[in-house]
Amino acid sequence: HISTSHFCDMSSRRGLMFVLVLLVVPARSLQTFAHSQSRLVSHYRPALAMSTASDSAEVYVTPQEEVAAVPGQPASVPSPDISGVVGPMKKFVKLFGGEATTATVPCGDGADDDECLALCDTDGCDILTTWSTLRTLQIGVYFALWFALSTGYNIANKVRLNALSLPYFHSAASLAVGTMFVLPLWLTGIRKPPKLSGAAIRTLMPIAFCHSIGHIGAVVSAGAGAVSFTQIVKASEPVFTCGLSALLLGSTVSMPVVLSLIPIVAGVALASVSELSFTWLSFGGAILSNVAFAARNIFSRVSMDKPKGENMTPENLFGVLTVMSFLYALPLALIMEGGKVASTWGAAVAVTPASKIIRYTIETGLYFYLYNEVAMSALARVHPVTHAVANTLKRVVILVACVLFFGTPLTPMSTAGSAVAIIGSYFYSLAKGRDKISKEAQEK
Repeated sequence: HISTSHFCDMSSRRGLMFVLVLLVVPARSLQTFAHSQSRLVSHYRPALAMSTASDSAEVYVTPQEEVAAVPGQPASVPSPDISGVVGPMKKFVKLFGGEATTATVPCGDGADDDECLALCDTDGCDILTTWSTLRTLQIGVYFALWFALSTGYNIANKVRLNALSLPYFHSAASLAVGTMFVLPLWLTGIRKPPKLSGAAIRTLMPIAFCHSIGHIGAVVSAGAGAVSFTQIVKASEPVFTCGLSALLLGSTVSMPVVLSLIPIVAGVALASVSELSFTWLSFGGAILSNVAFAARNIFSRVSMDKPKGENMTPENLFGVLTVMSFLYALPLALIMEGGKVASTWGAAVAVTPASKIIRYTIETGLYFYLYNEVAMSALARVHPVTHAVANTLKRVVILVACVLFFGTPLTPMSTAGSAVAIIGSYFYSLAKGRDKISKEAQEK
């Protein structure tokens, strides 16, 4: 049996440090590194041949020579050639000493061949792998981190809420940690800072407000009930997105999207009536979060043609929204919980050391900020259908992990409702993704 306090004691601080390093530089840094470190190579080892068609010849790999057998004599079997392994390994060691560098070279002699990453030194170059393989691996790493950090956040968030029941202050604290994470990146120039005009700030203000309320609602819900129940109710967010889009923007909804909303509503209703730890505060907090995030999507859509500033990459956009959301969340926390902070804190530290509560808060804030940045980096690089599958799997992973970690009892009806709602959200994402693709095709 693993207690929740033991979880945070052994929580993955090393994993968080790894993700911090990964996210300090944008995801495209892998390819940028290769190009920035590459240099012109004037000669290559025999396995690489130069085309003599022009002075700016490209490099390609020639096939290995076949071993011909002499008629009447048994074919000679060559000894295993390990030069294909030893060569790259030597260059890899030299890379850290500055004696080798990386280069991007064509993988073959065809015009449509993929580009390859090669290690080069004075003796020549050895191809390591194709860039398409590296991009696929990179996306896989981002998805794995997205799932792991999302799960870690939901568990750590509940742990700190159990230790200190101040959901509004916890919400503001998470946004404060994110703010303290991103501001040094901008101030030191590690990440190119955004440039915001007054018009851009006014454009982002309603989006940041909805982001803040959506985050607060989810934390309040998790504090008042089971995390798994919060996840089930939050699966109904598409219903509110479609409703607000039709009400405020006059948007039409395709029939596949409408049909996908039916199992979502039915599943959430079934899970709610059979939830053993049901509370109206938990249900209301999750619904408030859904409404706020749906409104955030509406404001984002309306502001697409409005100024948002310079250097507003997905990572910087989330950073700006985090800073602005914190400025909304802190006054709300003071209004809602300012009068009981002292008494609640005193009761909490009598059970859990203050140092642990502070560490829980910092770790949860890092989980929250990092999983959102990783999600943006991953989802910006995949097809909408892949996005739909990943988002559904993420919700399943979080729900199952929280049920197992906290030992949350689920009735058969609640389990069935959860499954129906999640399947409905999956089909909704698929339908919306296909609608988006069709719309883009028509615009072209």
